[in-house]
Amino acid sequence: MPTTPQKPQKLPKKPLSGRLSDMDLRLLRVFREVVQAGGLAPAEVALNISRSTISVHLSDLETRLGMQLCIRSRGRADFKLTREGEALYQAIEELDGHLASFRSQVNAIQSQLTGKLRIVLPDDMLAMPQLDMPATIARLRERAPQLQLDIKLAAPHELELEILGGRADVGINPLHSRRPGLSYQPLFSHQSLLYGAAHHPCANRTEADEEQLTQQELAAPDHAVLSGAAHLYRLFPHKSIANHMAARLAMILSGKFIGFLPEYLAAEYVQRKELVALDPERFRYQIQNALTFKSSAAEQPAVRLFLEVLVVNG
Repeated sequence: MPTTPQKPQKLPKKPLSGRLSDMDLRLLRVFREVVQAGGLAPAEVALNISRSTISVHLSDLETRLGMQLCIRSRGRADFKLTREGEALYQAIEELDGHLASFRSQVNAIQSQLTGKLRIVLPDDMLAMPQLDMPATIARLRERAPQLQLDIKLAAPHELELEILGGRADVGINPLHSRRPGLSYQPLFSHQSLLYGAAHHPCANRTEADEEQLTQQELAAPDHAVLSGAAHLYRLFPHKSIANHMAARLAMILSGKFIGFLPEYLAAEYVQRKELVALDPERFRYQIQNALTFKSSAAEQPAVRLFLEVLVVNG
């Protein structure tokens, strides 16, 4: 039977007095991540806890404050903020801004920039001709020798979640869409083409045959692709999953799959005649890459420094 959303409950309002406990701050963080992710299910990845646990935390926060913050349907992913929930989320955003300002003031007091800068980058960042991370890292170390760097690589769909989840301060990622609470600074773009191994049957066809091509098995990510490319991915009914670029490249080189790759990543394999672009005039799309960070972190000294020293070619 279809389920119906829970109606807002009348809870006795309770003033928030005294000092915020660690548990209060944790519950507020869970609520913030659920709002930014758009629901309980997508927040599971950012928070790394189960949906049932998230639901318990939200209920605890509502009981603590004496007001219902969101309406969620049992057994479904529907999620909607109440008026009180929207007001609380705005207050949390302001709190984040105050905390960022506090950290900035503390860093300004110190003679050297200290602490940790957590950076998340695409898993193929060394192959990107426009991005010179070795030079960027060298400039970071010269400007802030006491700043600890924490650099991790992630698949495209994981990059924003790392920042939203508070596990990274700044990153470079494909600009799929603009999420609330994040700031984006466009950097560079590149083309992606459809490739097959040189020994794949479609690599030696003399005339373009789109129907034959789209019946091949595609190595593809399991997440939503760029809006400008979604129509191309929908043409292929047979797909196997490869979220990371290196995995996708390996599957294509096997000769058993075809798939989309950035031109810069495929270039050396094309030159060695190991890969062939398939109908490049038809199967191509452009990706815009952007520097991404939480809006509340824009004034953090370490984040500002990364923006200053980032080396981008072209």
